[in-house]
Amino acid sequence: MFGKLMKYELRGCMRVFLPLWGTTLALAMINGFTMGFEPAISAPLLKFILTILPGLLLFALGLGMFVVAFVLIIRRFYSGLLGEGGPLAFTLPVTFAEQINCRLLTALIMVVGCLLTGFLSTVLIILIRGYGDTVQSFFAEARRVFASYSKTGLILFELIVFFLASGAYMVLRLYSAIAVGHLVQNHRGLCSLVAYIGIGWIINFILIGMGRLFNRYMETNPLVISVTSFEEALQYLPAFFGIGIGFSLLGCVVLWLLTWGILKKRLNIL
Repeated sequence: MFGKLMKYELRGCMRVFLPLWGTTLALAMINGFTMGFEPAISAPLLKFILTILPGLLLFALGLGMFVVAFVLIIRRFYSGLLGEGGPLAFTLPVTFAEQINCRLLTALIMVVGCLLTGFLSTVLIILIRGYGDTVQSFFAEARRVFASYSKTGLILFELIVFFLASGAYMVLRLYSAIAVGHLVQNHRGLCSLVAYIGIGWIINFILIGMGRLFNRYMETNPLVISVTSFEEALQYLPAFFGIGIGFSLLGCVVLWLLTWGILKKRLNIL
């Protein structure tokens, strides 16, 4: 049943994002041909339409992708679980945990899709504009630097995990704030916003306190490092990403349990 629920969620989101992503890539191709194009036309309006307008539309659409994703992440969770869709959602043969996980995975897919679309749009513009050789030279130099480092694969793996864990943390922070705000009878939107800010303050306070305690009981300060070259900085990246992954996953667990506990124990949706 979890697979069917995922299929339903993805279908509802892809109806919005597939046209949006396709339009963004098409505009990127148009910008690749029109950037720097100076037509021999004296009409200012026509020059604006041919040279400036496609870039403005691409920027607005690229920004709009993430705005739409943000709105859908909130709407699919609130309306689907806490709003008018809640009674129907919790009559399905799925657990509270599966409901949360389904929307969390869907949110991550939307965010990753928006980032990949933005990346592919940039690549299309670069290739069409004829800057492929410059990009190849850059990646060749990057490969030369990383080839001398034995933990390149580990860094790339940790980078991907860190990105996904951070994304899940941000989504779960939204979910937990919405759930906390739903505990009150009036002004739930405002209370959710206050809860979102408050959760951030609490987490930052805990992290600062942990850092101060850690430094207090250590003879040296391990959080302060000094590097003189990029190759030397690479040596610290696995530990840096490892710490970031650990804190992000810890935050995900705490916020997930908070959201799950409120949905299951306090809201009495059924």
